[in-house]
Amino acid sequence: MKRGAFGYDRGVEYAFGDIAVACSNVDRVVFPGDGITKGETIAYYRDVAALIVPELQGRPLTVVRYTKGIDRGGFYQKHYQKHFPAWLDRVAAGSRTVVEYPVVDGPAGLVYMANQGAIELHVWTSRRDALHRPDLLVFDLDPPDGRFDLARRAAGLVRAVLDQVGLPAFVKLTGGKGLHVVAPLDDGATFDEVGELAVRIGALLCRRHPELLTMEFYKKDRRGRLFLDVMRNAIGATLVAPYSLRGRPGAPVSAPIAWSELDDPALCADGIRLRDLRARLDRRGDPWHALRACAGAVSAARRALAALTDAENLSPG
Repeated sequence: MKRGAFGYDRGVEYAFGDIAVACSNVDRVVFPGDGITKGETIAYYRDVAALIVPELQGRPLTVVRYTKGIDRGGFYQKHYQKHFPAWLDRVAAGSRTVVEYPVVDGPAGLVYMANQGAIELHVWTSRRDALHRPDLLVFDLDPPDGRFDLARRAAGLVRAVLDQVGLPAFVKLTGGKGLHVVAPLDDGATFDEVGELAVRIGALLCRRHPELLTMEFYKKDRRGRLFLDVMRNAIGATLVAPYSLRGRPGAPVSAPIAWSELDDPALCADGIRLRDLRARLDRRGDPWHALRACAGAVSAARRALAALTDAENLSPG
């Protein structure tokens, strides 16, 4: 197969064992300002499948589809569709309303969804074998427009507290305007337990840095501070998957980064793009390659946080 950065043949059909995925309209331009075609986005997802599929496996999936290109607008889709092939898995999930979500467990499903016009991939923080027990703790760092410097600074502060309570921390760009700091978990804590821990850590950070951080939901109440969003730790909430594209000019990637990269003043939330990623991976590898090898425990973190707040003579909230 002819390849460029993420190259493709006209009218391609990708084979994955006994599954063939025929791709249509591969010459359609979906990122008009950059000349990036549907075929190039499909090839991108094929080529990063080994990195993204492990974080998609078993997770209820919501996609943002751009069937005519990003300039024509997109739409969220979380329901499994009748026309989906039988080999594409599904899971029924939900707290109040149960929805049958698609599940991507391999590269064939990833390429199939890309051929459906799915540019963005958003996942639950839990998997089908333990839907009520998330395996990720998430902090979404949402700075005011044009203040990515605040997100870089806040990420370091979140990391420091996670280290104090014994949780490993990994960071990625959102591909929008901020950062996600995540901690992998392996002790089977519930959504309520994970959410409570996130709120208490967030409250501690806001007390320590009231001039920089806030958990106020409404923008009018933030007064130029970074919004420390912990709401992605609720059941049914989603996180843009690592290595997902975003439906924005330039085809930015929600790219995992090394902590040392936050020291680069040129770094920005949408600065790693589809056409950059191949060379980046060849040069740096995957900064999240060890994520699943060093998961932490919510139970131990809660005890450590209680001791930490007691030592600082703060109420644990």
